[in-house]
Amino acid sequence: MKKVHRLSENEFRDFTRLAKPIAGDSRLKCMRKYIQHGDKSTYDHCLSVAYTAFLLNRRLHIGAGEESLVKASLLHDYFLYDWHNKGDRLHGYHHPRIACENAQRDFDLTEKEKAMILSHMWPLTLMHIPTSREGWLISMADKICSCREIIQRRLS
Repeated sequence: MKKVHRLSENEFRDFTRLAKPIAGDSRLKCMRKYIQHGDKSTYDHCLSVAYTAFLLNRRLHIGAGEESLVKASLLHDYFLYDWHNKGDRLHGYHHPRIACENAQRDFDLTEKEKAMILSHMWPLTLMHIPTSREGWLISMADKICSCREIIQRRLS
């Protein structure tokens, strides 16, 4: 039986082709020095979210635009600081805006991609509801990956 949580070889090739321009950028790679959940870096978390969103899109035949989906997924937590030590207890509310501003500064984003980054924490950020298939996928994938990372850390 085929595993649902794995991409086929061709799908993985498609994902890699879409992810490589952003994931390989040195500005994004600097996120490796910041921990997101448990012992997972923000870079690895964003890569997991991009993979999961891409996988959900393919498996569920949602029809989201894959290039924007992968790009915004990789940039959704591009806030560039250690949120554990920054002292901001409202990080969950503030970081989508900070990530969007940083991503806008460093990468060429469409209005739709900006909205996807801003809405990824919905429903925590009530005023930023996802307005596209891609936005909903990123929000779902972020929660799936965050839960998995937190649970894996607590079980290890």
